[in-house]
Amino acid sequence: MKRIFSILSTLVVLALLFGPAIPGMVQAALAIPTISIVSVDPGKTVTIRTQNYPANDTFDVLMGKMGTRGVNGTKVDTISSGAGGSLTFTFNIPSALASERQIAIRLQSPKSGYFSYNWFWNTSSAGIPPTGDRTPTPVPTLSVIPTISIISVEAGKTVTIRTSNYPANDTFDVLMGKMGTRGVNGTKVDTVSSGAGGSLTFTFNIPSALASERQIAIRLQSPKSGYFSYNWFWNSTSP
Repeated sequence: MKRIFSILSTLVVLALLFGPAIPGMVQAALAIPTISIVSVDPGKTVTIRTQNYPANDTFDVLMGKMGTRGVNGTKVDTISSGAGGSLTFTFNIPSALASERQIAIRLQSPKSGYFSYNWFWNTSSAGIPPTGDRTPTPVPTLSVIPTISIISVEAGKTVTIRTSNYPANDTFDVLMGKMGTRGVNGTKVDTVSSGAGGSLTFTFNIPSALASERQIAIRLQSPKSGYFSYNWFWNSTSP
């Protein structure tokens, strides 16, 4: 039995709290997009298979050293999810990682913000550790999903948010964008530290380019761990 220890993207859909009319309405994902390792040609290529992938989306494919989750890794390709669901792709392993024993791979969408990541042994037996090293690697998981909620807004000036279940000792960039963008590629307004984690309250300035928008998306994303949450708010002082 192959030992494929998937580091699944349990945080693929974090705080999907935007709806057409009702603030705070939760839109739950029916399934979490994941990727599994099918085969590896050591130092040359890796073949992966997606599960539950959203349709009509585009994903950048990144590879990096083990432990990075592929964050800020080497971009090796860009793919389209087409009809979504289960898809199989083969990617070249970048030369800088060709001699690595273990490699992280990440698919992330600059369009929707969805991502998945996993890792593989850089051997022809993708899921089987070399002899003498068959101790399963613990998979880091979170028992709860970090989210953000809107506390108050001073129209065109500031928004105050509160986090829930945030991981400790992480750093998050704060982005704002137009409604419907989920804050992806938005204007960076701040960078915050999660400190002890859990429930934290922050107030951020609304960028001038968005000050007259009726609704604004806000996103907190970590360049360190890759975790993110997003929400949106009415740009009015009324709750």
